[in-house]
Amino acid sequence: MKHYTLVTGASKGIGKAIAREAAARKHNLILAARSQNLLSQLAQELKQQGVEVETIAIDLLKDTSHTDLFNEVEQRGLSVNILINNAGMGNYGKFYKVPLEEHLTTIRLNNEVMVRMAYEFITRNKGKEHRCYLLNTASTASYQPVPKMTVYAATKAFMLFFSQGIRFELRRSNISVSALCPGPTHSQFFEPAKMDDIWHKNAKYMMTAESVARIALDGTLRRKAVIIPGFFNKLGAVSAKLAPQTIATATSGMLFKG
Repeated sequence: MKHYTLVTGASKGIGKAIAREAAARKHNLILAARSQNLLSQLAQELKQQGVEVETIAIDLLKDTSHTDLFNEVEQRGLSVNILINNAGMGNYGKFYKVPLEEHLTTIRLNNEVMVRMAYEFITRNKGKEHRCYLLNTASTASYQPVPKMTVYAATKAFMLFFSQGIRFELRRSNISVSALCPGPTHSQFFEPAKMDDIWHKNAKYMMTAESVARIALDGTLRRKAVIIPGFFNKLGAVSAKLAPQTIATATSGMLFKG
């Protein structure tokens, strides 16, 4: 049976870049996101690489979306051996000035949805003969509190710890779990997060989504526990862990003060 790489949040940003990188490596793909139009456009592009590309338009915030998605995959007779658990969002601003529903949606998509997706992938693949890979997208923001992105950073810290915990649980199984922790990246994340000023101020320090995607897939297939693309991002993560939390928080607050 042919294996497929399933990418959530595949229509934009890092997810789109990972899909392109996977196609270049001759991975058959299943692309999942809300917009069928964007998925169809990307699928047509990626098929030029000589790979099979399936698309599934789905709103992952729906309660049954995780089972609906994997059931649809099985109904099509497909086998997923790599899950790029990438769908996510963020918002920018002082906590009390952002509508509560936006915070709760961020928590649900970045944590609950990703946990549901991981659960479906693991329970459907554990014990199979072929090796499987799960990549959860976290962030360098997971290493310290980030004022004005407090909820986003907290959700990414959850994903980092969650990934490391289940990785240990699955260490003797056929499933490898990795966490991707990119720093600020040239992507479409900053527009919906209302961070255009931050983007322009820090653009010269950002990695491209394409570079992040290449490093992400390399690390996943090498079964790395945590993948931090870029020297300065690695340095920042280490510094945040070593520095007193008050200093790490103040530093990140200065970076994202707008």
